[in-house]
Amino acid sequence: MERQYQKKSYALFRVWLAAFAAAMIFFVLRREIFPLIGSGKNAGILSLVFLDLLFVLILATQSVYWIGGITFEEAAGADAGARRRFALRHLAVFLAATAVFLVYCFGMKNILQPDHTRDSLVAGGTVCAAAVICSRFRL
Repeated sequence: MERQYQKKSYALFRVWLAAFAAAMIFFVLRREIFPLIGSGKNAGILSLVFLDLLFVLILATQSVYWIGGITFEEAAGADAGARRRFALRHLAVFLAATAVFLVYCFGMKNILQPDHTRDSLVAGGTVCAAAVICSRFRL
C-alpha cells in the first residue's frame, strides 16, 4: 500500500525562488565575474539551469502541483509512479532546452556576432518552447 501523499507546501519552492532571484541579482551586479560568452547568453544559461534544478526538486519531492495546471488535489490523487513520470517528462524537456541553448551559445559563437538582445530572445524563446511542449503533458 502506498503511503499518504505529502502535505501541501510551497516552502522549498520559495527557497528555490529566492535562490534564483539572488543568483540573478548577483549576476546583474557582478557581470564582470562571468565574462565568458556575453551577458544575454549567461543570463539564459543561468535561467535554464535554475529551471532544470526546479524540475529536479519537483521530481525528488513529487511536488508536481508546483507546475502550472496541476492542483494539489490532482497530485494527491495520482499514484507515485504517475507523479514521477510527469516530473521526469518536464525535466527531460527542460534539460533538452538547456542543451539546445548551450549549442546555440557555444556552437554558434564563431558564426554569429555578439548580440545581447538576440541572445536573450533565443533564451526566452527556448524556455517558451519547452513550456509549450510541457503543457501537453497530463498527470
